[in-house]
Amino acid sequence: MANRSIQTDPEPEVTIRFSDRQVIWALMALAAVLYAIAAKMRLGMPPLGDEPHYLIESIALGKYHTFDLTQAYANGDFRVFYPEDIQAHVYPNADGVMVPLHNFGGPILWTIPFMIWGRIGAQAVVVLASVLTVGVMFRIMREMGIARSYATIVTGIFVVATPIYMYASMLFIDPFGALFVAYAVRVLVAARPAKWQVALASAGLGWMPWVHGRFTLFTVILGVLLLLRVDRGGAKGVRALTAYIPAAVPMLVLLLALEIFNYTHYQSLNPAPGNSALGDGVLQIPPQRGLAGLLFDRQYGLISHFPVLALAVPGMFLVGRRNSRMQAHWMLLAVILPYMLAISTFRTWWAGFTPPGRLPVVLVPILAFYVAVTLQRLHSWFPLALALATGVFGFLITFTGDVNLFWRFTSGGGDGNDPIFTWLAGKIRQPDIARFIPAVETSPGTGENYWPFVLAFAVCVAVAVLWGKLAPADRIPDRALWNYLPTPRELLASVRRRPAPAAPAPAAARAPEAPARPASTREPVAVPAAEAEQPEGDSDKPKLEWPFPPADRTSQH
Repeated sequence: MANRSIQTDPEPEVTIRFSDRQVIWALMALAAVLYAIAAKMRLGMPPLGDEPHYLIESIALGKYHTFDLTQAYANGDFRVFYPEDIQAHVYPNADGVMVPLHNFGGPILWTIPFMIWGRIGAQAVVVLASVLTVGVMFRIMREMGIARSYATIVTGIFVVATPIYMYASMLFIDPFGALFVAYAVRVLVAARPAKWQVALASAGLGWMPWVHGRFTLFTVILGVLLLLRVDRGGAKGVRALTAYIPAAVPMLVLLLALEIFNYTHYQSLNPAPGNSALGDGVLQIPPQRGLAGLLFDRQYGLISHFPVLALAVPGMFLVGRRNSRMQAHWMLLAVILPYMLAISTFRTWWAGFTPPGRLPVVLVPILAFYVAVTLQRLHSWFPLALALATGVFGFLITFTGDVNLFWRFTSGGGDGNDPIFTWLAGKIRQPDIARFIPAVETSPGTGENYWPFVLAFAVCVAVAVLWGKLAPADRIPDRALWNYLPTPRELLASVRRRPAPAAPAPAAARAPEAPARPASTREPVAVPAAEAEQPEGDSDKPKLEWPFPPADRTSQH
């Protein structure tokens, strides 16, 4: 077969001379070492906040083989890892039934390692989930058109300078949510996911409400997108329905099992019965206050503690430049925005006695794509230096919490005071610098005016977007949203009226056919990029595929 040359858009000048697989393994190895060391350091103090209560659920499951936490609290089994008395996180609901505040999805995942190796076994499961998230995060960026160089740089920064690092060393359930969301997105944007990958993503989405009721929103949105993602391959009838089995059955089975469990144990169909019994839920405060707190608060804010994530905001405006290009980022925004708006109306948007950025940490892996978009579009030393500098700051925030273990729980500093901020500001002899970051109201009379900070941030975003709009178009990651959703495309195509075939021309009016030229003089035939870039050995994969190949497919071995 003659060689076929394929023209591709040039990537930015920065290059990484390794395959995607080699880069992923290197980044995951870095994350594994760093997170394991941080987890080992935290074993020197008792678990705090919600951590001991998740371990108590594991004791109830592993030792008493029950979902009733009463015996585990009453017998003081928690004193193995928490030497003091502890208030039970069990509350009566409207019917007087005692309901645990926390769902059992996270503790179920680490109960067996916990019963064998103790607290370190549970911690190893969280570290593993965080390390896997790193690999999935890199894959998402590559599938969505990010150059390997920028995908590597951004993933490396996220390994050491975001809440992924902070929560990997602790016993919270949020790293599981981050992994399940990231993997579902990775399957959605993949060029040709295997059926087992679709089924695994579906199972993760079905398990998310088991982990926490607020994750149900992801199950609904990503679950619908996963079903629309299915390519039936032109099949009809029963064969068309069987194509939806991997995407639908695992998720629906787990959701049904959760509803049966909640109803039989707590007489409730609410996926978060514990939060409902405590009186915590959506639409309790104005969303602008909660959103300002989630992003910018001095004690709990996501961007104020991990400022590299600020680069994701201009990236949301820089993915597409023309209305004719419907980008895949609309699908990501359909995941990000509803969740952020929902948790911004929680009465306890900061999640109680906790480290910063806890509720939005589940979105961090997919925000990496937008940070990479900003850097790739601007493609200059200044934004890259800014990303590295903010990454250093984020690393210091987490590392200081590894050394001074209690400081990580910023609630212990009192209203409006982050112990880590205060200590770092003292080191540079600027003790009042943290006051430039607003303290959003957590209780009446504790808040400050956050609008000047928000407006200043908006101006910075506008400058970055304007800069990016002037960048060359070949730096725009381009994937049409329509091609991510084969099912609705097939449905509309099936109802279009096809034009009637034209009547054949009379024989006398037909133009004489030109004689065929010898094979050696034929002109080369243009081959579509989607066909030419298809790697060998993929012909046997299930017909669950995209019309477009992934970015730089030839490099993904």
